[in-house]
Amino acid sequence: METEIYESDPFTAKRTNLLVRVTSDYRFQKGDELYIHQGEGRPLKVRLLDVRVHVQQDGRLTREILALKL
Repeated sequence: METEIYESDPFTAKRTNLLVRVTSDYRFQKGDELYIHQGEGRPLKVRLLDVRVHVQQDGRLTREILALKL
């Protein structure tokens, strides 16, 4: 499933920056913690706040995840 992980505004829970786009069948859940590797240096640690699954007109499922930087 196409998955987009966005940084969330900590006060309004609205999406801001796209952190990463992946294709995965993993069942992401609220509260999961992920390490996102973005080149050199320490990976970015995030906690998932919200998982939204969308059914597109052509029947594809896509997923949008809001994550808080830790």
